[in-house]
Amino acid sequence: MAEFGAHITVTARDRPSIFDVVAQDSLMSTLNPAVKHVLKVVAESNPERFGWCLQYSSEVFMIFNLFIQHHYLSNYGSSFAENFYDLKRVELSSKKEKKPLTLSQEAYMKSQFALVAFPYIQTQLDQIYQELQENQVDGMPSNQGWKSKLRYIFLKSWPIVHLAWELLTLIFYVRYVIGKSKFHSPLLLMCGIRLATLSKEDYEIIDARQENLVSFKRVRSLQEFSQWTVERIGSSLMNSLEVGAFFLQFLEWFYTSNTTPRSIIAQPIPPAPQMMGIQTSGLSSTDCPLCFKKRKQDTALSVSGYVFCYGCILQYVRQEQKCPVTGYPASPAQLIRIYQAI
Repeated sequence: MAEFGAHITVTARDRPSIFDVVAQDSLMSTLNPAVKHVLKVVAESNPERFGWCLQYSSEVFMIFNLFIQHHYLSNYGSSFAENFYDLKRVELSSKKEKKPLTLSQEAYMKSQFALVAFPYIQTQLDQIYQELQENQVDGMPSNQGWKSKLRYIFLKSWPIVHLAWELLTLIFYVRYVIGKSKFHSPLLLMCGIRLATLSKEDYEIIDARQENLVSFKRVRSLQEFSQWTVERIGSSLMNSLEVGAFFLQFLEWFYTSNTTPRSIIAQPIPPAPQMMGIQTSGLSSTDCPLCFKKRKQDTALSVSGYVFCYGCILQYVRQEQKCPVTGYPASPAQLIRIYQAI
């Protein structure tokens, strides 16, 4: 009985606060758009060479996220965001004794799915839903048959599934706050893992690993030197990423703070974009640069500011992934419909 009571005391003591778990959840949602913004800047600096980075930004971030999570799950028994807030993953049904701050192969694979694959699939389904919804609202023709039925079913069911998932996540948060659950997320329940704060012994283990990593005295051969070099480079990259994550959190707070003063001075007008594709000289202000006819359903492309027919520019951007006039990388999400009074 005393052993059971001691176990409960330890579990309650290392239980993270709701603020820690919410903060680590929001960190990855902040890192995703930050990485995509970097890819956008790189693509716009050299569209011919790096334009694919913007087109496949979700896949690039997924691979980037996969390597980061692999490093932290393998070395610290936690995700990148969890390690940033001094948290670790604890398996509830572990049958074998393991080293501290390590996960079993099964827990590792489940964690990778929850941290990498699940967010990617959810993002892709959201993007597909938005594209199908745009096609339906604008009356664009769609093929009849089983594909059309699948589109209809997806358009009707995905908002319900998305809402149900958000409500389920909220329920898990509430149950975690009032102490009725060990899990603050349905994904952790699926993995059979709970979060815990790092103990004094965990910090000592991490410090010992860092000392072994930094120490050059253990290098005795060329192979060990190569391994030490790779470890040092990887450690430096991870430390830089943690520093970058801190500044991301700071910027998020800075821009969302109600006390942040906003500039009331108008910004200077940027120079006109350089012509790289279709020439617009001789066109009327009401003509579309793609079909050279009077525009229908005026739509502006935010990366360049040019206005086209909605049908013309949507089809072009989906195929070419760039502005037809300036050559800047573009996506359908950057199309802005212009509604005019009749």
